[in-house]
Amino acid sequence: MSQIEFDIEWTERAAKKAERLVPKGTPLALPPIECMPAEGDVLFLGQGDKKQPFIVVERQYHHEGEDAWTIVLILDLPE
Repeated sequence: MSQIEFDIEWTERAAKKAERLVPKGTPLALPPIECMPAEGDVLFLGQGDKKQPFIVVERQYHHEGEDAWTIVLILDLPE
């Protein structure tokens, strides 16, 4: 069975907004691997009525060896 880890990275302009909504070290819940967001999908991050949209601009796969993978979602702000 594969070991898959997830990571989220931000574009520079999205990072500033994300820091206000989601303080560093705050864990983010992601859907199961079968429902992982694809490029162009929108994720809403934040709590309560402070949720803001972020767009998945890229999804990368990094093979760590054997059955270990990391999936990286790169998020940006909508235009």
